[in-house]
Amino acid sequence: MYEKRTNQVMHKIIDNNLSSFYITNITNVRYLSGFTGSAGSMLITKEKAYFFTDGRYTEQVKSQVKNCKIFITGSSHLEEIYKQKLIAVDSSVGFESQHVTHFVHKNMCEKFPKVDWVGTENIVETIAAVKDSDEISYLKAAIEITDKVFDEILPLLEPGVTENKIAATMSYKFKEHGADGDSYDPIVASGWRSALPHATPTNKKIEKGDFVVMDFGALYNGYHADMTRTVVVGKATTEQSDIYSIVSESQIAGIKKAKAGITGAEVDKACRSVIEKAGYGKYFTHSTGHGLGLEVHTMPRLSSANNEKLLENHVVTIEPGIYIPKLGGVRIEDDCLLTKESCIPLNRSTKSLLEL
Repeated sequence: MYEKRTNQVMHKIIDNNLSSFYITNITNVRYLSGFTGSAGSMLITKEKAYFFTDGRYTEQVKSQVKNCKIFITGSSHLEEIYKQKLIAVDSSVGFESQHVTHFVHKNMCEKFPKVDWVGTENIVETIAAVKDSDEISYLKAAIEITDKVFDEILPLLEPGVTENKIAATMSYKFKEHGADGDSYDPIVASGWRSALPHATPTNKKIEKGDFVVMDFGALYNGYHADMTRTVVVGKATTEQSDIYSIVSESQIAGIKKAKAGITGAEVDKACRSVIEKAGYGKYFTHSTGHGLGLEVHTMPRLSSANNEKLLENHVVTIEPGIYIPKLGGVRIEDDCLLTKESCIPLNRSTKSLLEL
């Protein structure tokens, strides 16, 4: 599996007229090597992959990294590359321009002054966006745990319970059901705060009549689930029911539109047009979705700016929303697997409006 991934990078090296590619983003290092530690980098040439870390991980890399020549170094990784003469003078070496700081880039240029350092974007991320069968199984496991926790959270949603209490219970239950932990810090926002798309939970108490937006997910074997459900505590008003129905219709339109061969912009438009037609366009303030994997927000993007075609085995979120200041907000989000023919939502949690 990891050898196949590094081979794909080798093809990209050739396609981009590079001699080698220096990878420092730890998520990409994990994707290409299996290393789960916090300090590692890789150098991939046209023929071979090299892995660098420090003495803390001497034993760990023996079991995890099988597709690279391993260097355990007490000095900087660049120093080890220099010492081992792994980069030829006057060669062109790609680096991850989105992840390298000015300080690190300066060190690269000083250590290898005759090397042509070529900034690249999304070489590994584009490869990683297409999930293999193992990755899909890990994502499905994370999503299944997320669905279970949603079932167990519902009875706790009642007047007087704080947002923080709900968020903390989610985090506990993820691990109880076998997850690594939270995919990200849960969003639990009630009442007027549900109009804040990325609200941090507080000690605000849930009140009768509140919308409660819950955006949360389990992390399983490094892979992130990301689900949002919105409920009403008590009886929904006519306005609340109408807004919920519009968001639900929007999400269904996006799911019907998405599949391999369709662009991210086309999916975004399918969702957005429903909300705009209903007169709430200015209250849909974010893009429609994003890719999932070893990071919770990754390629591809479902936004008006993405005119690239989606591919088979992309796993994406579809999550339209309406957020009205002082009143509250609604977001409905599923994690979806794209095939050549359709978009398959992987969550089983109900999307009917729940009045608790």
